[in-house]
Amino acid sequence: MRIRLDAKVRTKDGHRAGRVRKVLWDPKANEVSAFIVDTGGLLGHDVLISRDVLDRASADGDEVLLDLTKNELGQLEHYEEDSYVPPPVGWPAPVMYDYPSAAYVLAATPDPLSRPPGVRHDLHDHEKPQFQRGMPVRDASGAELGVVDEIRVEESTGEVRALVVRDGDSTREIAADHVDIGDGEVHVIEEPSKPGRGTAWT
Repeated sequence: MRIRLDAKVRTKDGHRAGRVRKVLWDPKANEVSAFIVDTGGLLGHDVLISRDVLDRASADGDEVLLDLTKNELGQLEHYEEDSYVPPPVGWPAPVMYDYPSAAYVLAATPDPLSRPPGVRHDLHDHEKPQFQRGMPVRDASGAELGVVDEIRVEESTGEVRALVVRDGDSTREIAADHVDIGDGEVHVIEEPSKPGRGTAWT
């Protein structure tokens, strides 16, 4: 099914759902897994449309019909820009799709950005920490430092380089190589070697 950027999207009960704005790339499956649709005034926010709710598209790919009603559309996951990142600089757009590199987004975790599409993943990739916003963060003694507020990614490699931890109105940056994940929490396993580097609350 061919779908163009800016394609018009409609629900099965006749509502104009919006237009295709971007596409979500799944590097493990080596395919586009969802479309980001700008719903405009219908819902007032962007939504993630997975491929399994697409009914059909016009021959030229300029119009898409969803197998969803307006109410069902409103229950879909919101597209939150902070949870996604653009591809690294130089990332080649997959040749099987007619989208420019700028149209793609990837989940903000170390694994999806680590390699361009079509390149084999190392067997240890699944063992890399999967950081998520809102995760509790604890120091080596178990004391809570706050929660993950932002995940900072190195564009050239796709690796997570640091976490921004929030405690009330204060934030603190901690380098990714000083933390680990266990039981749904982030644990500081090593204090930065340089005093003050990535440790100051602001």
